[in-house]
Amino acid sequence: MLKLQGYTAWISVDGQPLDTYAVETSLATNEVTCWIPSEAGKEFSVHCQNNSDPGLDTIGAFVFIDGQGCHGSLFERWNVNHTVKFSHAFVSDRITKSFVFSNVRLTDEDEFVDASSADLGQIQVRVCKLVLGEYYNPAQNQLQTEHKVHERSKKAVTHCVGLGEETMVPQTMLRTSQCIGQPLAKFTFKYRDRDLLKANGIIPVPAPLKRKASQEIIDLTVNDVQAGSSRSNALVRGAHDSQKTKETERKSKKVKQEQKPSVFVEVIDLT
Repeated sequence: MLKLQGYTAWISVDGQPLDTYAVETSLATNEVTCWIPSEAGKEFSVHCQNNSDPGLDTIGAFVFIDGQGCHGSLFERWNVNHTVKFSHAFVSDRITKSFVFSNVRLTDEDEFVDASSADLGQIQVRVCKLVLGEYYNPAQNQLQTEHKVHERSKKAVTHCVGLGEETMVPQTMLRTSQCIGQPLAKFTFKYRDRDLLKANGIIPVPAPLKRKASQEIIDLTVNDVQAGSSRSNALVRGAHDSQKTKETERKSKKVKQEQKPSVFVEVIDLT
């Protein structure tokens, strides 16, 4: 989420705010800029919350998609923390279509080498004091979603904003407005494919875990100790076995020596 001058803005996918990276703030222009990851085929919504003190001014938030003005919404003057949400674009006074990240169309036509908009790949929210004007049919706000980028383009933009599922709504009229002075706050979200952001170092990539050499030495030492212990035990057992054998032999000799007189006695008795 981005915050500035008592306002907060964020973009959500699947009901969850997207993480923001490389956030930069300019108080001179009342602007906050960041990068967000985009995924082709995913619908998204834009949110803006008024956290400032209530007042008498008419204040609204306006959304710009890939450099094109979409539409806006007024904040309720006395509603603290009032949040406005933008998730659809009008294609007529009765039909809206959802915002969705899409792939740009690559072309080898030379006329498109430098033709892509400088704002392609950006979603911007502007908060302004307003003067309201006349009502108009929202069909006049047709969002251009067909973008061609030349294959040799150095802008590295692979995604744009397209339109998704269609929704029927009650007949709607929008109202023109004029911004008074500079925007109170301006939030710019630069969206790119996640892998592209990682490749450019904008999204940090965790370093792979490495095994410590000391652990290997310890393991080898343990094995050596165990092997040495086994050998030592074998030697000890061998010594004990040898000693037992000698003791057994001595006992056997004693038994034989003790049996000799018995034999002699038996021989004498037989005589």
